[in-house]
Amino acid sequence: MRFALITILTLIVACSSTVEATLLLCDDCEEVRVSRVIDGDTLDIPSGRVRLFGVDTPERGQRCASEATNRFSELAGNSVRLEDGPRLTDQFGRRLGYVYTKDGSSIDEILVREGLAIAWTEDGQHRDYLVGLERSTRDAESGCLWSE
Repeated sequence: MRFALITILTLIVACSSTVEATLLLCDDCEEVRVSRVIDGDTLDIPSGRVRLFGVDTPERGQRCASEATNRFSELAGNSVRLEDGPRLTDQFGRRLGYVYTKDGSSIDEILVREGLAIAWTEDGQHRDYLVGLERSTRDAESGCLWSE
């Protein structure tokens, strides 16, 4: 009986999680505190501004912008993990990085899978995976960006 109760509680906790498992993982990347989320692909940390490397989300005022910002904020919580890409900064001086939840799940991947972001096609070590994931999400007409 006790084993059954523990199993049921474990399943309830696992199913109620707001972060799904991702193929891109980084549980040993640098962990940093989140000062605030700016929009769907930008956040502030104590050392400055960080722009998600692998994805682009709608700008304020565009369709799905608030959904992307809210989901990014939910996933980021009070700390994230950062993985550098091939370029360390963008033209605005923001740090570029793949961003992961505190537990190491890819926020870039989740936003693309949920139809809240498009994948960068120019560069990045995870480009091919994220581009393919976007194609699948778009073909399935899934998520805010791709549903009618």
